Amino acid sequence: MRKRLSMILIGAVLLCTSLPVSAEEFEKTDETAKEAEDQRKEDSNNTSQIEPDNTPEEVPGDPSKKDSIVLPEEPSKSDDTIQTEEPENKEESGGTEEPEETGESKDTPDVSCSESDDEVKKETKEMEYKAALEAKHYDLGSDTIEVRMKSGNTEFVYTGFQIKPEVEVVYHAAAEDLEKTEGRTEENEKLIAPECYKIEYLNNVKTGEASIVLTGKDGADQESAQTEEKEADRKEDTYTGTKTLKFKITPADIKKCKLQAAKTVDYTGKQVKPKVTLSYQGKNLVLGKDYKAAYSNNKKMGTAAIRINGIGNFKGSRTVKFQIKFGTPVVKTTSSYSKINLKWKKVAAASGYVVYRSTSPKGKFKKIYTCKSGSKVSYSDKKANFGKTYYYKVRAYRNVKVKVKKKTKTKQEYSAWSAAVSENRKLGVVTIKSAKCSAETKAKVIWKKEAGAQGYEIYKSEAKEGKYVYAGKVKGAGKVSYTAKKLKPGVAYYFKVRAFRKSGSKTYYGGLSAVKKETFSDGQKLYTLFPGGVPTTKAEMEQYLVTITVPIKDAEGMPGTMQLRVHRALEKKFMKAFQEMYAVGFPVRAEDTDTYNWRSMASGRNRSHHSYGCVVDLNWNSNPMIGVTEGKYKPGIDPYSITPQVVAIWKKQGFYWGGNWKSTKDYMHFTYTNH
Repeated sequence: MRKRLSMILIGAVLLCTSLPVSAEEFEKTDETAKEAEDQRKEDSNNTSQIEPDNTPEEVPGDPSKKDSIVLPEEPSKSDDTIQTEEPENKEESGGTEEPEETGESKDTPDVSCSESDDEVKKETKEMEYKAALEAKHYDLGSDTIEVRMKSGNTEFVYTGFQIKPEVEVVYHAAAEDLEKTEGRTEENEKLIAPECYKIEYLNNVKTGEASIVLTGKDGADQESAQTEEKEADRKEDTYTGTKTLKFKITPADIKKCKLQAAKTVDYTGKQVKPKVTLSYQGKNLVLGKDYKAAYSNNKKMGTAAIRINGIGNFKGSRTVKFQIKFGTPVVKTTSSYSKINLKWKKVAAASGYVVYRSTSPKGKFKKIYTCKSGSKVSYSDKKANFGKTYYYKVRAYRNVKVKVKKKTKTKQEYSAWSAAVSENRKLGVVTIKSAKCSAETKAKVIWKKEAGAQGYEIYKSEAKEGKYVYAGKVKGAGKVSYTAKKLKPGVAYYFKVRAFRKSGSKTYYGGLSAVKKETFSDGQKLYTLFPGGVPTTKAEMEQYLVTITVPIKDAEGMPGTMQLRVHRALEKKFMKAFQEMYAVGFPVRAEDTDTYNWRSMASGRNRSHHSYGCVVDLNWNSNPMIGVTEGKYKPGIDPYSITPQVVAIWKKQGFYWGGNWKSTKDYMHFTYTNH
């Protein structure tokens, strides 16, 4: 019993020692203590089954307990301390059993444990934590770091795009580290996570040597990593340095490229070089950069070839063949009321052409004309009926000499049929000669007569690219003019005309003419100033007038200003003209200069255009209207007389000078409407 108790005490001593132990040693000690505890419980159970001696021993010093039996006390347990007490001598215990001969001392020393199992475990965890704080540093540039391709390949075929092979980075422990880890595999080799380094690919598109440069996430060197050390309690592993892995991009095989080339081409009498299109990975190859093309047997009729050799990013070669054949005509048609016209492109080596016609695109085509000249490339079908659609094909032929029974004969060799084209006799397109304003709300349109027309329709629009609406029509082949009415005053209209003809119950139309814009005479320019109609009263005119202040000078050069009332649409033109006269020093007298004046003409027949704010009379005492006003026109003598320089100023702004009129000269008069 005492031997077993000693084993328990030895375990307790090991547990309570203050020397630091490793995690492995602690686990071994803990297992030993558990075994000792299990043995103690087993012995206790065995002891409880032994019947006690009927003769009790006498306990010295306590006469009152002579009849009691004293058994060893169970050691008390608490959360913090495990205590085991042993009687001081054999007599106190009342036992008569002698200790077994084991070579050990009979006296068992007192053992006191000041720490619990929890404290030991806590201390062990702290030691592990301190060890964990010692973060490792990985230098990607060192020999302990291996960078390798995931696929194991070091050569890749050119794709036309960036090639980015996947890599993996592995840490291999150095020799001194292997001694510390006692050769454990999990610590000898470690796969470094991708987030611990950065990857840069260089020269990874074109053929040749490419590179993968890996840099530790903490910088290219250890010093930079230390400057960025984190302030957290637990330090992280650092990754610095760089490592470069090379790989090769090899040329792609030209045979892998998609090729497009004509299978047949027309004979021209010269070398023919049909276009070749090569594409790879969705991108077209460039001749001279990615490949070379050599043509052979490409002049005469027969089989020719193109030899394609890859260069640059491509390798290998391939050959594509094509046929040079007798050419096929390409036909175009036009028509008028009286005929259908065919025209085609000349075919090399042709001796002539044959024209075929049908009333259905899939019907039987009959020969209607044979042209015995290889240089004639047109035909007009005048027998086609008006309003009916016809289909045409043309093919070329050449005269070839052949030997038949030792005799030389000539036979015709024909080209392929041209594509079918359709056409019908129809009215031609009208040509408009003029579209002129004839009154404030009217315009007269005149056009050329169109063959076969029985009448014409006229369309109008307020904008050239706007919507054209029906304006009216005229009947009769000889009717070639139309007057559009109820037009908006001052708006320049655009017109189109087309011819029409009835055949049976159907009406056939020619094409619409080109656009023709309405024009205004000088006098009719007044209409453009009044889109709502020319005012008929002074009150109506007021809404169009503005008052401007213009600069003027006198003959001595003294500056001044004067006010004028003008049409608001011409405000800027009047202002610029007066500013330029002021700049060149032409003198203006305010007392005999005026613009707006609601009145009739001097003849009294019509209203003067002074009434519309589009006219100015300058210095009328020095610039008379011959036969109407007094005074003499003396340019160069009278400084207030109109000079050629002043005429040019007003002409630039769109005004006409009355001094240029062929009838009555009006030297003072500048008018926007030439009225």
